[in-house]
Amino acid sequence: MEGTVEPNRAPRDWRYSPRGERLPEHCLDCGAPILGPYCATCGQKNEPEHRSLWQLAKDAVGPAVLLESKLWRTLGTLLRHPGALSEAYTEGKRSRFIRPLRLYFWVSVLFFSALALRPLHLITVQVDRDDRVRIPGAPLFEKRLQEKLDSLKDAPAGKLAGEKSAASAKERLQVEFLTRLPKAVFLLLPLFAALLRMLWWTRPYVDHLVFALHAHTVLFLGLGLALTGWPPLQLLGALGPILWFFLAVRRFYRSGWVGTVLKTVTLGVLDLLVSSVVVMLTMLVALLGT
Repeated sequence: MEGTVEPNRAPRDWRYSPRGERLPEHCLDCGAPILGPYCATCGQKNEPEHRSLWQLAKDAVGPAVLLESKLWRTLGTLLRHPGALSEAYTEGKRSRFIRPLRLYFWVSVLFFSALALRPLHLITVQVDRDDRVRIPGAPLFEKRLQEKLDSLKDAPAGKLAGEKSAASAKERLQVEFLTRLPKAVFLLLPLFAALLRMLWWTRPYVDHLVFALHAHTVLFLGLGLALTGWPPLQLLGALGPILWFFLAVRRFYRSGWVGTVLKTVTLGVLDLLVSSVVVMLTMLVALLGT
């Protein structure tokens, strides 16, 4: 009978749920006979008709990507064997691991959520006695922020007004910047893959994009450790992704140490220039939007 527990069943029998419930013999979606853990007709997983609260919570994270055992297998391969996960995906070994874009998406969501909860020093804003804004080294931002402060209405009079206005503008700038930063970083991915393609031109672009997704995933994990504020983890978060990248490049692109170091350093310089331009544009857009 459906819903009963059979005490002497074989372990890992697909006819039973992990809690011992007898699963339906026909697909709850299309009605086709069930011959395995998934419906051969529509692909739906064979699960109990009435789901538990825990299963409902798992659905909230997009096919339970953060809670399934596949996550730990994927992260273990990604971190312990630099370059192996990208290598496996490009060779067609994909069913055992989380797909690169999905893994990047969830790790980046967690990182930027944590970043939004921490104070972020974006830019130094000074207000003099005449309530004039001073932003050292950024005259364009200084002019725009001054215009924004001058346009604020119903502000109290005097020096305190300028200080409060500057503080308000800085907070709004931070919110606008953090809102746009994930999109800017995501747009950097195809540019980073293009730089990889320029240095290792024998491989197809998609392979470089897969490697870029995994590299940025490791970078977010490292930056997440740096957000903890504990010096040992901060050091690991700063140096770990760099060491990982050198090892991953050598394995994935099958190059010697000399070529790996020279091309990786060149890549780092080019990526730093491109990233600086994108971040500055993001800050400018954020300032214009405040």
